Amino acid sequence: MKKNGRGIATIMFGFGYGAGFPDHSIASAEIEDEGKILIRTAAADVGQGVLTTITQIAAEVLKVKPEIIQIIPGDTHLIKNSGSSSATRQTFFTGNAVKEASEGLLSNIYHYASIEFRSNHVELGIKDGYIFRNDNPNNKLSYWELAEKVKESGDSLKAEASFFPRTDKPDPNTGQGEKIYVAYTFVTQVVEVEVDTDTGIVQVLKVYTSADIGKAINPQNVEGQIEGGTVQGIGMALMEEQVIKEGITLNPDLTGYLIPTSMDTPRFATRLVENEDSEGPFGAKGVGEPATIATTPAIANAIYDAIGVRIFDLPITPEKILKALKKRETENKIGKKEDF
Repeated sequence: MKKNGRGIATIMFGFGYGAGFPDHSIASAEIEDEGKILIRTAAADVGQGVLTTITQIAAEVLKVKPEIIQIIPGDTHLIKNSGSSSATRQTFFTGNAVKEASEGLLSNIYHYASIEFRSNHVELGIKDGYIFRNDNPNNKLSYWELAEKVKESGDSLKAEASFFPRTDKPDPNTGQGEKIYVAYTFVTQVVEVEVDTDTGIVQVLKVYTSADIGKAINPQNVEGQIEGGTVQGIGMALMEEQVIKEGITLNPDLTGYLIPTSMDTPRFATRLVENEDSEGPFGAKGVGEPATIATTPAIANAIYDAIGVRIFDLPITPEKILKALKKRETENKIGKKEDF
């Protein structure tokens, strides 16, 4: 018999290293030849789309199209530390570093353009990589023409920034502090499942997600992270189990260690809540790990709703479900005999 259930879980996640750890990211921005603006960052894009995000941030600040931005990632000869791609931190930390570096470059553009046009900053305008006097928009210089003039004077159009927020070490007695993490992401998920009581197989049918992510700089990226993280949570809930005996992993490959495939992927309904309450770039927060955390407890709750038995040991495999159902059936029979 197949039974349906629905479960809910809500989580909050403090991102960044936090707890007083010296967490920071450094980035630089400069006018490059051939109509490009160069952004240097050591941020590692491991599929989460951080390079797309910082491209958009730089383009927004510098008022150019995203294709003008060129990212030079991961060259340790030329690029300073951006921290790890972990702790759901890269959008917040490197995004802020790139934003501040781009703002520094923009201020230098205004500075040198004001000298060139013999005008004050407020009398200048910028659009699509050109700077001009507001009272004569046709008299304009491109960023690259201005960079050549600056170069002739022995300087260059570039800027560097380090984003280094402060967090507090928690009180050793209470675990509390004024600012343990830089900000918090909040996620609620509702999961619908179907449980086959004859086989114990659980199918996740649909996942509804509401995520307070501050600002979705790239909504498609954010939804992709939520969907990918949710599938990881499905794996944790239902199938991923490392079997260890005497210190040796007995299932060291994907034949014995099962992970979700496209056939296990449910339908998604996602709502992004843009509550700009963080210090992230344009109010953005991290969403990587928060996208995973709520899924497993929501599935566990949905299974309980469907079949009325609570399973506390992960993963919730068909064998465990059948064992729990059999135990309940036995207890019910014993209870009926005692009542009789």
